[in-house]
Amino acid sequence: MGEPTFEEALSQLEALVARLEAGDLPLEEALRAFEEGVRLTRLCAARLEDAERRVHLLTRTPEGTEQEVPFDPGNEGEVHG
Repeated sequence: MGEPTFEEALSQLEALVARLEAGDLPLEEALRAFEEGVRLTRLCAARLEDAERRVHLLTRTPEGTEQEVPFDPGNEGEVHG
């Protein structure tokens, strides 16, 4: 089986955090859970970075042609051409 999807990894990470926050894991098990949490965090971050690179907004230029503009989450829907 391959790497989990973003949603699966996030769900696993949330479950690990809940177990760690409960505070009742033996030290070695808590360390393994922490290490797995770090791995899942990195996987989720990489998937989000990949998704951000792939997302583009199609906008219309003043001439009426469509132009691809890289997605900017801070742009809040405003398009500057």
